[in-house]
Amino acid sequence: MPALTRELRVQVGTQSGGFTTGVAPTVQLRGIEELQLRSKNKVTMLEDMTLGLAGASQAVVGSVGGEGSVKAWMSYEHIGYWLDNLFGQATPSGAGPYTRNYAAPGATAPTPRILSIVKGNSAVGAYQLVGGLLSSMTLRMELEEPLRLQGDLVGNKIAADTLEALSDVAVNPIMASQVASIKMDAWGGTMGTTTLTACQVRMMELMVQPDRALRPCFGSLTRDSYAERAWDGSLKLSLEFDGTSKTDIDAIIGGTLTQKQVEINFADSTRSLKLQFAGTVADDLELFGDDDGVVTAEFTLTRTYHTTFANWFKAVLVNGVASY
Repeated sequence: MPALTRELRVQVGTQSGGFTTGVAPTVQLRGIEELQLRSKNKVTMLEDMTLGLAGASQAVVGSVGGEGSVKAWMSYEHIGYWLDNLFGQATPSGAGPYTRNYAAPGATAPTPRILSIVKGNSAVGAYQLVGGLLSSMTLRMELEEPLRLQGDLVGNKIAADTLEALSDVAVNPIMASQVASIKMDAWGGTMGTTTLTACQVRMMELMVQPDRALRPCFGSLTRDSYAERAWDGSLKLSLEFDGTSKTDIDAIIGGTLTQKQVEINFADSTRSLKLQFAGTVADDLELFGDDDGVVTAEFTLTRTYHTTFANWFKAVLVNGVASY
């Protein structure tokens, strides 16, 4: 009987011993629709002036590493693993529900929740991405759908592993129907003041890219360090073409610098998620899009530091998870 892809499981554990030390997984992560793990090895073919047209007869392994990608739907409970992994481990406040605050870094790089990410099953075994870190994250919200994450991963290495006997846990998906409000304010206004109508926004896509890169070190075959460069980010919005959006569209095509502050709020009972973004329209503006027969306009905000907001991105997660 061949191994079936539907039988594969994904589990994660938090590495407390640093980037290079994998751990046994402690949770069966919910929402994973696709996880790719790749061994990223550098092999060099060595040539010299001995074999002429025959080419190389020597080859060496310069380094080994790991990388991958993930696609998943998000829940109020397990999105915290990814936010901790990207923005740094948040300290929860409250006595239940618990509140965690996140923000794009300013002067110093964050201290992320480094993950051991394990994929496999009992038939073929399992493999672990040691030192798993998001190098990019996209959150996309479409009508009638859950909030979805797509991300690229880097890591120290790929290592053989085994799955743990972990139970599935109940989670609450973050749904489009739970969008409590979407607010968009002028650059000189206050974040979270002006509410758009419920049908005005047709799609939103948030991208955050820390651009984490693996670094080789002398004395080791694995890449035992990583670096963070300047973070990038964008927020793409598709809006119904109406009087409100037309005002902004006319300003953009007329050459007026357009900058906005956007806040998106999800709420489900005692659970909630707030995403806040400040940015500048710096890319091309798409006019006369089509959303099921309704005319739309689509524009992208590029991350821009806002002095009053004191950042370009912040998030607040409220759930019933005391600790990860």
